[in-house]
Amino acid sequence: MAERIIEYHFLPDLIGNLRAFSRQETRCLDCGESYRRVPLTGDCRECGGRVNLTVHEGSVNKYIDTAIRVAEEFGARDYTKQRLRILERSIESVFENDHNKQSGIADFM
Repeated sequence: MAERIIEYHFLPDLIGNLRAFSRQETRCLDCGESYRRVPLTGDCRECGGRVNLTVHEGSVNKYIDTAIRVAEEFGARDYTKQRLRILERSIESVFENDHNKQSGIADFM
């Protein structure tokens, strides 16, 4: 039963939210005008209000820890556990902070 919940609820929701994050728009908090990309000024072209993302990190990774815990606790198949680990790595790679990493010329060769 736990594996069915993971397969039919947690995984589709997590994958869908990750896909939505990668295709999201930005929206003005004041007037609701939406943009595909943030304007260069960072302000709404219509009213001058603040522009914000429509999908947030919390909505993408809200179930990943619960799904992994349920899979471990109730003995889900190895395939399901592997899918969760791969999805967890995908989510981490999207939200990791790249600014703190030192890069050298060899990283680009």
